[in-house]
Amino acid sequence: MVEIDLRRTRDGSIVVLHDATLERLWGMPDAVADMELTDLEGVGRGHERIPTFRQVLQTVKIPLMVDFTRREVVEGAVGEVRAADAMHSALFVTGNVEALRMLHSIAPEARIGLTWVEETLPPFSLLDELGAEFWNPMFPLVTPSRVADFHAQGLKVSTWTVDRESDMAAMVAAGVDAIVTNQIASLRSFLDEGSTAGLPPR
Repeated sequence: MVEIDLRRTRDGSIVVLHDATLERLWGMPDAVADMELTDLEGVGRGHERIPTFRQVLQTVKIPLMVDFTRREVVEGAVGEVRAADAMHSALFVTGNVEALRMLHSIAPEARIGLTWVEETLPPFSLLDELGAEFWNPMFPLVTPSRVADFHAQGLKVSTWTVDRESDMAAMVAAGVDAIVTNQIASLRSFLDEGSTAGLPPR
């Protein structure tokens, strides 16, 4: 999968951008939520632009992990994914439980992952209510016993953001189903080496 983050513009367009503002990347304090799509289209140069979610769905043909933080993204994102006939290949993830409840309500067919940052684990009843497919904790929360417990409930485990090879090894040993990383080549190399050493492929 390719993991992406969604934001909603003032006029309701869904764009792909991690940050809530343009400060870090473009030195502009403007918040995406306060800007029209036409304003965002003028940011950057050449191919270094902020794409709409629709453009990404049209261009990227492998599955997407669709991360978001705010519930106002949900309706527009669902509309774009349905229009692209991509519900089967889009996994929606967030720690915003109310947003996931809204998503599950308007799109019961949506694939869902519950992002988690708390040491106290979510009740399995919550994941069942959300129709979740994945528990998506940050990697320091992952242990082999926790992974086994979630697997026993029929859930998969994805974890983030795992950039060091020693942490990759620990996550593979714990039995996770997916690893989110910025170091794709390193992870691919580690997994390829592991497969020749008899580790199960991930």
